[in-house]
Amino acid sequence: MTSVLITDDHPLYAKGLETTLKQHCPAWEIFQTDHIETARTCLRRHPAITLMLLDRTLPGTDGLSHVPDFLKDFPTLRIAIISASESHQHIQEALEAGVAGFIPKSASPDEVIIAVKRLLDIGFYIPTAYLKPSSVRTLNTETHLSAQQMKVLSGMANGWSNKQIASDLSLEEGTIKQHVYAVCKKLEVKNRTKAVQVAKMRGIIC
Repeated sequence: MTSVLITDDHPLYAKGLETTLKQHCPAWEIFQTDHIETARTCLRRHPAITLMLLDRTLPGTDGLSHVPDFLKDFPTLRIAIISASESHQHIQEALEAGVAGFIPKSASPDEVIIAVKRLLDIGFYIPTAYLKPSSVRTLNTETHLSAQQMKVLSGMANGWSNKQIASDLSLEEGTIKQHVYAVCKKLEVKNRTKAVQVAKMRGIIC
């Protein structure tokens, strides 16, 4: 059974979100909390929870600041930030914190369902608008991946280690590490997993 935790201190929005999820996926188990500590307690009591929808603005705290601890304590958990803000800066901050996705509170019920299903299926979701050519984050001349970096990225997408990629490309492992670092920097992510996810979402790789 799919289990989802909603952590939001706005009861009307939280209830609406729960209703949306239950209408489209009645078999899902939905939990609600309105505070970081109650969310932590809920996750401990219900280890089957696979997805947490976390409001960035919670009483006395920034929900985003707790993401690293949640991921450390619950390594199989996927976290998506829900926020009234849709700014590229806030989305980027969320990705850098290690979240699996970002869902604007303005999203329609259908968009929410698409987002949640992608988070559960492929482990990643960001708003389509963030990926449009007009987006300030879209690949341009400054973030263009070289042919060699594309080959390294393809190897990363295949789940290969740096050693395997180095062998395939007849390069030193240290050189591959440099390429991986460059790819992550250009895609503005912190690790190779997120690099592959972002690259797939942007259509850079299949």
